[in-house]
Amino acid sequence: MQDLQSKLQTSGRKYRVGIVGAGSIGCFLGAILAQDADLDVLLFGRDYMGLELAAHGLTARWQQGAEHYQASVSAVAFYTSFVSLIEADVVLLAAKATALSQLLQQIKPHLRPDVPVIALQNGIGITDIIQSQLHNPVLRAIVPFNVVRPAPGQFLQSSSGTLLWPASDSAVVQYLQQVFYSRGLDVEAVAEMKAAEYGKLLLNLNNALNAVSGLPLRAQLLNRHWRLLLAAAMREWLAVCAAEQVRPRQFTALKPALLPLVLRLPDWLFRRVAAKMLRIDPQARLSMSADLTSGKRTEIAFLNGAVVQLGKQYSITTPVNQAIVDLVHQKQQDPLFTADPQQLCRQLQLC
Repeated sequence: MQDLQSKLQTSGRKYRVGIVGAGSIGCFLGAILAQDADLDVLLFGRDYMGLELAAHGLTARWQQGAEHYQASVSAVAFYTSFVSLIEADVVLLAAKATALSQLLQQIKPHLRPDVPVIALQNGIGITDIIQSQLHNPVLRAIVPFNVVRPAPGQFLQSSSGTLLWPASDSAVVQYLQQVFYSRGLDVEAVAEMKAAEYGKLLLNLNNALNAVSGLPLRAQLLNRHWRLLLAAAMREWLAVCAAEQVRPRQFTALKPALLPLVLRLPDWLFRRVAAKMLRIDPQARLSMSADLTSGKRTEIAFLNGAVVQLGKQYSITTPVNQAIVDLVHQKQQDPLFTADPQQLCRQLQLC
């Protein structure tokens, strides 16, 4: 990889990177890539973000081990139209899964057909959706960490995790991985992304529960009834994974099969066993909470909804994930609705 980097740097070739859907993840990764002299980074997003970055610049901050890193960009190339996307040699698709259908139609006329498109969305089946509308090479990346915006133009990696990057023969895709690595971001090339996608979904099953609970994440995890619901949802997904003969990638200190067991522990024991899991900002919430609060479409169809749909293919019942999908829909219709976890556990015969 180092030989490739040296070759590209001395060739004088500049790559142009288009980041479509420049929200928290897109801006964070864009700030890091923009530090490299051989890359021109073009951000594509909404008006409000363009105005914010024009006024405050763009800064990403993250930590790897004991080392703290920062990447700042004073003059950001930001576009609200996709016309300039024709210049991109590689595209990072960072918009939410819910926006894909309409977004792909908008960018298709402005993409050169040989340009790799790297999908960063949560959920499963993302590659199939993109390939159904684009003829470009489509690659998958997994972002297992959270990025928050503590101040205008500031993007902070708020949880640990290794960026899983697609192993590819594409020189530009390989080069981006090397840039992330050289700038201090934990990154790993992965040839088979399905196990990673399925392992990430296992963790993302809590997004909806956190949203309908109305609680910060830490408070939700300290409530055993919410944990029982999450554990049951995870067991359903693990059963589907087994039917698909996919072993989900491990993203936490615990193996995927052990997560439901730990979540079911009594509160006093869970506090001890999962102490590391509970070291989070007491006010932190998962992203779907903000989506519900602001009236945006949620990713529920690509998360718990995907468990339900894939379960049907294997005749595996998924009543807990179906109930979670229903709760999100109810919350969308009635923003004041708050679910009762104890009642839900009784209805689903979990306690």
